[in-house]
Amino acid sequence: MTEWETDPQRGLRVGLGIIAAILLVDGGLIAWAASRPVSLWTFLVGLWVLISLGLVALMAYWLNGLLHSVYALDRNALTIVWGGNRHVVPTPLIERVLLGSELEGRVRFRGVRWPGYWVGYGEIEGVGPAILYATVPPREQVFIIAQGVAYGISPDDVEGFLRTLQTRLQMGPTQRVEPISEGPAFLKWDFWRDRLGLVLLAGATLGVLALFGFLSARFPSLPRLLPLHFDATGAPDRLGPRQQIFFIPAIGLVVLLVNGGLGGLLYRRERVASYLLWGSAGLVQLLLWAAVIGILRAA
Repeated sequence: MTEWETDPQRGLRVGLGIIAAILLVDGGLIAWAASRPVSLWTFLVGLWVLISLGLVALMAYWLNGLLHSVYALDRNALTIVWGGNRHVVPTPLIERVLLGSELEGRVRFRGVRWPGYWVGYGEIEGVGPAILYATVPPREQVFIIAQGVAYGISPDDVEGFLRTLQTRLQMGPTQRVEPISEGPAFLKWDFWRDRLGLVLLAGATLGVLALFGFLSARFPSLPRLLPLHFDATGAPDRLGPRQQIFFIPAIGLVVLLVNGGLGGLLYRRERVASYLLWGSAGLVQLLLWAAVIGILRAA
């Protein structure tokens, strides 16, 4: 088996540059929010930073796939490896090879791309559906067409790859290989198809975020002291600084993290227990909302 490397340098540089830019913007936003009183705007800034950190993690995952990309070729199959993605194309199924410079029709692309990184799906006029795992644009890729699907790749040594492929095709296979197309293992988890589990977790998460946002929006108009505890008759018996009201959604966040984590650990063995944990996390958010409304009314 011969392995053909990609050239990840450009995609890596641009990807790291995007990550650096996001982190730089986040740093500026955090500094701005830290110098401002709590408000809806500071909440939105914090929410953006949280989302952008998720984007940074996703970018890091994509760059890891780029760094672990290779095209393996033998007499039996072409194997495309890109991080946790793997496509096996048996050589007897290869109908033809087409250079990107020979494409006459339009290429419609859906996926992730930046200079040096083209990964996703698409449609090539006159050819059919396409799967792209490459570091160059489609017009510079090599398309291996098998069973009506065009696999776009970008071996570092295109001429050497094409010569080797032609030789392997002329020699013929030594054994039968089944076509395989598989993604990362975590995308196969049953949880992603579990609507009830997704709704329970999403509901609890939205409850926490909405409570933080609601209190942030109301914070500028709150009195400096708030009733934070009530006696058996419902009368306030303890006052505290208004900042302490954020302890309430913080409790909800802790409950969400703990119950969410425990539910995830139990999911494969005891799914009902996971539902109970996630559902109780959502119920806690409702109770905390009721507590906040009660405090604001008493204020």
